[in-house]
Amino acid sequence: MPQTMKKLVPFLSVVVLMCASASALAQGTTSNDYPKVEVFVGYSALGGAGGGGISFGSNRGVGGNYTGDGFEASLIRNFRKRFGIKGDFSAHFNNDSARGPITACTTACTTVTQDFQLKTRVYNFLAGPEFKARNSTRFTPFVHALGGFAHTSATFTTPGPTLVILLRRNDNSFAMALGGGLDIRASKRVSFRGSMDYNPVFFNDSISGRRDLVRFSLGVLFH
Repeated sequence: MPQTMKKLVPFLSVVVLMCASASALAQGTTSNDYPKVEVFVGYSALGGAGGGGISFGSNRGVGGNYTGDGFEASLIRNFRKRFGIKGDFSAHFNNDSARGPITACTTACTTVTQDFQLKTRVYNFLAGPEFKARNSTRFTPFVHALGGFAHTSATFTTPGPTLVILLRRNDNSFAMALGGGLDIRASKRVSFRGSMDYNPVFFNDSISGRRDLVRFSLGVLFH
């Protein structure tokens, strides 16, 4: 087993930037009963239930949602065979370009049809317990309840020719991830993981309010 861990250390030191050094990881997996430390990295997609719109302040809003593709990375410290604490980070990006009607009001309202672009970013920083139903098969279901905060940003631009508009917003909001998934063991040290979370983000504005997001992830678990 020590030789196997030495082969894994260089790779883990690259993919796990959040929580621990590769040497600490190697020291944490000495038990044959269950791994003390597990690391997940993979692709992730963020979807939204309903439009909701994005507010850029008083009487300034656009249709859209905080969805997109990205990645998820997590570190799990197992304290029991079926219980651990997870630190989780995910990032999702979306760039939408389209052409449609835009209305701007000062003393009077003007509506024109022209090109526009909406960019959104969602970064989740979460932690909480993970429970695993470890068994003698290759299939290990798990559930988790994570809490923390999400940093979100949105930028709306339209370059004219009639209306030239630039709107930006950045928020740090309470967020959660409630869900679970399945690990499928490929070898003693590697499993494939698929998961799905309800990922609400609690915005503090009248247009958005709570945003009900759903996060899907697929990747590799090292243990």
